[in-house]
Amino acid sequence: MSRVLVDSSAWIDFLRGRPDAVRRVDGLLADDLAATAGVITAEVTSGSRTRMEFDELRALFAALPQVGAPLDLWERVAESRFTLARQGLQAHLVDLAIAVTAVASGSRLLTRDRDFVAIARATGVDLDVF
Repeated sequence: MSRVLVDSSAWIDFLRGRPDAVRRVDGLLADDLAATAGVITAEVTSGSRTRMEFDELRALFAALPQVGAPLDLWERVAESRFTLARQGLQAHLVDLAIAVTAVASGSRLLTRDRDFVAIARATGVDLDVF
């Protein structure tokens, strides 16, 4: 089985102890399949309430395998956002960066965010939405 890029929405629900997220993410962690990317780490850690929480989350994410962004990330994001806009859909740049990073690395994307269903039409990201 290939690496799974765990989206911010799944991490947040995991960290909040939501049972379905805990079950899904724990399974990936146990099988050493869970990965993160810089944009996901930044999105999750920046929501910390305290310095201590920020430092703990940063350490947690630093211990995970990292999926690197492709060199042409922003060109791909722009192309995908343009394509979606022609379909009448708006997508957040961060979500598009996550989807493009997943595609470029050959990773499946685990997410709770249903916005990725539309994004998948423009990027071809392999989704696991729960």
